[in-house]
Amino acid sequence: MNVENKKEHPNPEEKNLLDVRQAAELLDVSEKEVWRLVHEHKVPTHNIAGAFVRFRTSDIEVLKNRWRIERELFPKKERYFPHQSIVAEPDRMEKLRDFWHFNDFYIICSVVILGLIYIIISFQ
Repeated sequence: MNVENKKEHPNPEEKNLLDVRQAAELLDVSEKEVWRLVHEHKVPTHNIAGAFVRFRTSDIEVLKNRWRIERELFPKKERYFPHQSIVAEPDRMEKLRDFWHFNDFYIICSVVILGLIYIIISFQ
């Protein structure tokens, strides 16, 4: 009977089980994010004594690989550089300078054409 109990309740080290902190470190996310994944049933969990949530290392590795594949094959289109903490959002003057830099030829040509049209119409 003791042998059966050991098979039903294996030692956590034997199954390579991780706690929430270790899973968060392996996935490179916060513990709060791991709990969100658990509540959304995106990662399989194992309960020990009905109170402790554990994860198999292989399940976490599969999830990490799936995330990597999704990031590489289907990157999210972002409006700005993704690291907004490093690069500040441009102010109005900087946007105006960029607009002039890339469109100066068209703006000057439009002004010259409008001036010529005005001269042609005014001399008739």
